[in-house]
Amino acid sequence: MPDVCRFQRLRKFPSVHLQLLAFALLLFAGSAQLFAQQAGGVAASVPQVRLVRGVVGAKGEQRNGGFAMTEPRSLFYVPDDREVIVYFVWEGVVGKHHCEGTVRGPNGQFANMSSFDYNAGQPRFGGYWKVPLSDSTSPGTWVFETHVDGEPAGQVTFQVVPGAKPADLPVAPALPSTADIYKLAVSSSVSIDSLDPGGKLIKRGSGVFFKQGLVATSFRVVEGASALRLRFSDGKEIRVEQLAAWNRRQDWAIFEVDSPSASIVKLADPKSWNIGDHCYWLDVNPDGGRVIHDGQIVGMQSPPRSGNGINISGIYNRWSLGGPLLNEQGQMIGILGGAFPDALLSDYGSDPQSNTPDLNMGTLGGIAIAANLLPTSASGSSRTLRDILASGDMMPIVSKQQMINFGLLSSGPASDPKQHAAVPHNWKSIFQRGDASAVAIIAFTNIENIKSTTTIKLYDLDNHLVATGKTEKLNITRGKPAERTWTLPLANLPAGFYRVDILVADDIAWRQYFKITD
Repeated sequence: MPDVCRFQRLRKFPSVHLQLLAFALLLFAGSAQLFAQQAGGVAASVPQVRLVRGVVGAKGEQRNGGFAMTEPRSLFYVPDDREVIVYFVWEGVVGKHHCEGTVRGPNGQFANMSSFDYNAGQPRFGGYWKVPLSDSTSPGTWVFETHVDGEPAGQVTFQVVPGAKPADLPVAPALPSTADIYKLAVSSSVSIDSLDPGGKLIKRGSGVFFKQGLVATSFRVVEGASALRLRFSDGKEIRVEQLAAWNRRQDWAIFEVDSPSASIVKLADPKSWNIGDHCYWLDVNPDGGRVIHDGQIVGMQSPPRSGNGINISGIYNRWSLGGPLLNEQGQMIGILGGAFPDALLSDYGSDPQSNTPDLNMGTLGGIAIAANLLPTSASGSSRTLRDILASGDMMPIVSKQQMINFGLLSSGPASDPKQHAAVPHNWKSIFQRGDASAVAIIAFTNIENIKSTTTIKLYDLDNHLVATGKTEKLNITRGKPAERTWTLPLANLPAGFYRVDILVADDIAWRQYFKITD
């Protein structure tokens, strides 16, 4: 009796319904039974059916909602080998597809494999067939062809050889296990502590060795730092004070590090990933331990000047920012990060650089920076972090947030900054070109008497100073209301993204981003 083929529901894609597949019994090579099995579908975005890959092997298994060939090879020995598995992945439109397979032997033998209908909830989908071998299977080259919706959809070949299978038969490398990928990701990862001029910890993130002597991370991990303290998987620590290359808008930075013991992840071929592909990343625990997560690529973005971004079906904490995003081959397709402008508008008092513990361990949206944005070598024009910060190419951190009870931007008429706010406290981050002004409303802490100065500054998205207000005295009396307002003229500002910094003396106490639309 033939085996009954059962299917698993795809994880992360609940809309894909895999059904029990009835199969036909056909004669092949001495009345052997042929059958087809539907495999896990994954997603892409190509409108017509197109072959992504075809693989031949002796063993395979359902893995992570799809199918993985665990013993890929194209040479088979009769009578030791009893079946050939052929696996295809296609891209096509969402909806129902009819998948057919045929096999043709060296002596003209021909048989139709069982066909199946697959209702693809997403555009990339796959299927595999098992071709039984028997003592009477003809030696020589066999060709397996597929058709999807009546159109040719790819073919693979395999060789049948009479005789015993060699004990030292070389096979193509199989997909690494989750444990293998975890080991590689951990051994190639670096913990990064960003330090202020006095050596105090500002924030913590991650990095990854992607070339010999080169570590990549998210620019947000290093922005505002005067030095970096690196800790490797073997416990070794070093200090780094220079960047070899960086791109603030694309959110990546690289620096040179000599660590012969570190593993190096291989970069995946550019644009070899697609929507629906399986991927892995690491989350970092408070004790520094790393936990592996897996998911799928669920989208791609390319905002102007921000490069290619990859959306994944999961989240990670801020200590994981800058770590590797790996495909199912264990190759790096991206690094965790990517600060797309609209994401900066998500909360009042937003500051992606904050070093408060709750924000460091808070979750970030599932975005990664495409690895093909990274340079493959150091440019030879390294600069110190202090110099980059002093030149304005790097944004300083919010270092006095403990002085603020709350702050927000709002619309409303101008008011005397020395009086209580006469505008509603309705938070707003998007303004129209027709809006004459915005109002920044700040409530300072009043647990102690403070005498200092305060200044408001306005920057564009590239950290260029657009306007600065007059430096004013700040006098706070313990226990009394300490609310101040500033008016931001908007009429002459072009559409775009901006940020407001409120300084107490020379330190930034509050920050918010906003957007002006036409």
